[in-house]
Amino acid sequence: MVLEFIDAEIMEQLNKKLTQAINGLVSPTRERIHNFILTTKGKRLRPAFIVVTTDLLVRDTEYREVAMERSYNAAIAIELLHNMTLIHDDLIDGAPIRRGKKAFHILHGADRALHDGDVLHAYALTLLKNEPTLNLVLDYAYQVSLGNAIELEDRLNHNFDFDMDHVIKIMELKTAIVFAGCVKLGCLAANRGDIFTDRLHDAIVAAGIAFQIQDDYLDILGNPEQFGKVPYWDIQESKRNLFLYFVLQTKYASKIKQIYNKPVGEKTEEEINFVIEAFRSVNHKVREVRDKYAKFCIQELEAIQAAQNSEDSQISELFIFLKILVQFLAEREK
Repeated sequence: MVLEFIDAEIMEQLNKKLTQAINGLVSPTRERIHNFILTTKGKRLRPAFIVVTTDLLVRDTEYREVAMERSYNAAIAIELLHNMTLIHDDLIDGAPIRRGKKAFHILHGADRALHDGDVLHAYALTLLKNEPTLNLVLDYAYQVSLGNAIELEDRLNHNFDFDMDHVIKIMELKTAIVFAGCVKLGCLAANRGDIFTDRLHDAIVAAGIAFQIQDDYLDILGNPEQFGKVPYWDIQESKRNLFLYFVLQTKYASKIKQIYNKPVGEKTEEEINFVIEAFRSVNHKVREVRDKYAKFCIQELEAIQAAQNSEDSQISELFIFLKILVQFLAEREK
């Protein structure tokens, strides 16, 4: 289980340092940000990946304390940036719920959601102003923004003329690149940047794509009480995903386009149910793509590990973690 690596001590330290960082935010936004991040059940996956990667590489070393401090610093910045994207995404999408509670813009209004997200973005980057990893994080932030922009344009332009590569690219930019980046940041904090080769990058990106496909799957066919979002919101906001890609090649295509051209929030229950049934008919194809990316990642991790020095126990432990992580990302239920 992945939780064997993300132990209680790591999560306790993450929450402690996250609280300290938010308390250091000198702005009227501080209390709202505090409540949004710290009183909800966020999974903290991204910062945990950074810290666990570093921890596994520096255990029983004399520079562990310094490395872990760098790792936690990067982890907090990434978590704040991730929450900024959630606030802005929910505002743009008109999503009413996040993590089982009212979304930020519902609680505080659109103006504060826009402003607070901007403040959070800028503040997160100041935490890295003296770190050599700042440029790397800036690049990741740009790619996430680019993925969000492409996804939004698809919806606003009523684009139905897209291929699978287009859908996968959006997943890569919005989600997978950051997962790979978290592992890289963990390696860099441990002064083991040599481990993070282009091949390892591609493997973790594949895991991130599998994660996002599973996220889309759970939105449509998962347990709403476990998932923490409004059921079928991806349908309500006309999201371009693999379900839509595959169903546009079926007899349901014409009706689906009519429904997806309706404004966000205006699809009827009957229309939602029609889309769900259509999506169920291509469910197996979506799972096949998810499993393909997960399988590719595992195969690559095993090949990379086999080529490493077998006597390096730290690297071996890291790759055990990464393989368990891939399985968790692709098969999670919430």
